[in-house]
Amino acid sequence: MTLNPREYDPEELRTAAQQGDDVNIRELKKRLAEQEQESEEAVRSGQLKQLLFMHSSASEERLERPYLQSMPGKYAAEITLFEWLEFLLERGGVKRSLQALDYYENIGWIGEEASEKLRNHVRGFAGPADEEDHADLEMADHVLSLVFIARLASME
Repeated sequence: MTLNPREYDPEELRTAAQQGDDVNIRELKKRLAEQEQESEEAVRSGQLKQLLFMHSSASEERLERPYLQSMPGKYAAEITLFEWLEFLLERGGVKRSLQALDYYENIGWIGEEASEKLRNHVRGFAGPADEEDHADLEMADHVLSLVFIARLASME
């Protein structure tokens, strides 16, 4: 018995294709979301381990607040700075990033000079009001910011 494609019912084929695709696409989206969440958790865990390592290997005088007085002028520091700002802006947008920098200055993570330079950089990224697209920063986001601050402070 040979199969002739001209004898197929096009509506039946479309229905079968759509049902299979919808199920496969939903399943694929679910698996990708799970993998993304696991990957994000692994990155945060690695960042926290790095912070603990930096803290344990730092001398007592280096652990006095503010941890970051001024911005280091090294090229590697600039790369780290822009990675941090990109993270803050993606997570919270301009308004929340500026609020976070104020908070970090108030609790003694960054000094006044570093805070002003960071605010100027964030303001440089200011665009249309997109605050609805961003969420409030969570505790894990602040911990990751502290990792970036520790990296920058180690480059002074």
